[in-house]
Amino acid sequence: MSVTDDFRKIVKDVRGGAFKPIYFLHGEEAYFIDRIEQEIVLHGLLEHEKDFNLTILYGKDSDPDTVKDTCLRYPMMAERQLVVLREAQTWRIDAFDKLEAYFKHPTPTTVLVICYKHKKADGRKTWLKDLGKKQVVFLSDKLKEDKLPEWIQKYVTFHKRRIGPVESKLLADHLGSDLGKLTNEVEKLCIVTEEGGAVTSDLIERNVGISKDHNVFELQKAIGAKDHPKAQRIAHFLASDKESPFVMTVGLLSSYFAKLGIVHANQGKSQGELASALKVPPFFVKEYTGAARNYPPAKLREVQHLLREADMRSKGVGNTSTDGGELLRELVARVMVP
Repeated sequence: MSVTDDFRKIVKDVRGGAFKPIYFLHGEEAYFIDRIEQEIVLHGLLEHEKDFNLTILYGKDSDPDTVKDTCLRYPMMAERQLVVLREAQTWRIDAFDKLEAYFKHPTPTTVLVICYKHKKADGRKTWLKDLGKKQVVFLSDKLKEDKLPEWIQKYVTFHKRRIGPVESKLLADHLGSDLGKLTNEVEKLCIVTEEGGAVTSDLIERNVGISKDHNVFELQKAIGAKDHPKAQRIAHFLASDKESPFVMTVGLLSSYFAKLGIVHANQGKSQGELASALKVPPFFVKEYTGAARNYPPAKLREVQHLLREADMRSKGVGNTSTDGGELLRELVARVMVP
């Protein structure tokens, strides 16, 4: 299963009252780890039970013996106690060896949640393999950029709202892969949208600040279609938009033109096969194939050179006076030259 499928299964079980004695949550994406911890704390105890039965420990301030001793206690006037170890990644991985005996025979009335964030734990450890057989071991990998629009759509659907592929890609391209930030913005949009309603580009513009007409997504479409006036209007707008730094814009454009190269490399493939190769919903394939006709392979090589040059100039290499806004307008003009 994917990381999102694993995440949803754990949350579903927790909300249904099905708890495991041990949850070992590790990986680079902090968002999923934080959310699972929150769900366990929210549903594992009633509010009045938390004073005596919820213990929060931090890796830098505790050791394996402290964790074990805390877990061996019995709950007070509650079905279970919760022990949460945050910042567990501050421990040397060998420190967990001292908890191996507890991992084999955990206290049935204790739920231990270990939050090991920002990196993956050593999968060669015997105790980690054993935990995976009987307890919950969740590897929180970062979502790939091409999976972000799908995540947004599913998250909006979970909140009983609707969002189209264009709008979800707009949010993903603008907000990036920080799931915490992305989720906060999507939740704000769901709050201002009635149940069953659609999250539209107008709502996004008013509440997130992303212009539906002047954003990187629309810029790459205009460049792909060789619509010079529209591309320059958007470039002029982005030049003064603090939320669209030049480096981010160049990075997204580079990714866009790389996809046009994939189109050329997969000529004759079906729409479904192209969508899979491009890692985009089939809805967007027509746009990419149309743009690829305007940018043959030789031109794509030139464009990638221009993008690298512009990126270096923005960092001061061979440039002492031209600002990011002017660099962007110049780049757009040069890219679209036949």
